Amino acid sequence: MTTTMSALAWRRPLLGFLGGLALCVGCKPEPPAETAGSPEEGPAPVADPAQVDEAPPEPAEADASDGGATPTPSDAVAEVETEPEPEGPVIPEEPYKVLLIGDSMIATGIGALLEKKLDAHPHVVCYRKGKSSSGLARRDFYDWIDQAKRQVEFREPDLVVVILGGNDGQDLTRPSGKGKRVPWQHEDWPGAYRERVDALLAEITGPERRVLWVGLPYMGLRSLEKKLTIIRPIQEEAVEALGDRGMYLDSLPFVTNDEGGMLEKAEVGPRNKVQTLRADDKIHFTMAGSEYFADRVYPQVLEVLALPDVQPEP
Repeated sequence: MTTTMSALAWRRPLLGFLGGLALCVGCKPEPPAETAGSPEEGPAPVADPAQVDEAPPEPAEADASDGGATPTPSDAVAEVETEPEPEGPVIPEEPYKVLLIGDSMIATGIGALLEKKLDAHPHVVCYRKGKSSSGLARRDFYDWIDQAKRQVEFREPDLVVVILGGNDGQDLTRPSGKGKRVPWQHEDWPGAYRERVDALLAEITGPERRVLWVGLPYMGLRSLEKKLTIIRPIQEEAVEALGDRGMYLDSLPFVTNDEGGMLEKAEVGPRNKVQTLRADDKIHFTMAGSEYFADRVYPQVLEVLALPDVQPEP
């Protein structure tokens, strides 16, 4: 209706225009979108004929980043009042407690160096319990399921790091000789070993406690490495069954070369000096190799704890 009145205004003299306006008493022209008022303000004023020919200003293009909506004053207030979420990791009020358990890899070089690195972090306190020649197979020699439970009750850790299984390629025995052995390579061995891994994990995990299980590294001794190809998948599947409470770290990429064999030398330490990683038996690590391995497990521990790598003050 507004467009029709504007066209008539240009074709009639001024008096005719006023007369036509009088005939339209009671017809309320639609106000332009940008000048529309509230119902209490009454009819919108009639546009000046001299200005009718001007095209109304085009609406501002909506910003694609906000979905095409122009924020209202209430939206602006809401944005101001909303506090931004803190960026970066959340630092705990009390240091996290980390417990390292396992065989000779924890009892000697790797465990000692990893404990030292973690203890140097201002937001971590580390404890260590290792037993050489131990594992889950010979519970009559050393019962890790019982010992781990004691350590967890004593230390109350937030995270338990496990390196275990290198000595498990043998018959499974019972504590104090009770029960029957499960011979190595028997069809029941994988299932029985999985039960032991599950039993250990049940003792060291909890609602607020997680596990980082470090997979066994590649061994240069062919007969031992053949056994570990059976043991590694069982451990990994058991840890993955824990969901968010368990993390399995595959260490094979750390210590194997491009051909899939044992990595014999690598750059070690802050000076990146090339050093020998394994002892002559191709099983145990040298001190340089222990440092190399610990340096690669350390950031994985911090990642599980969601902590930055903060260097200690000198």
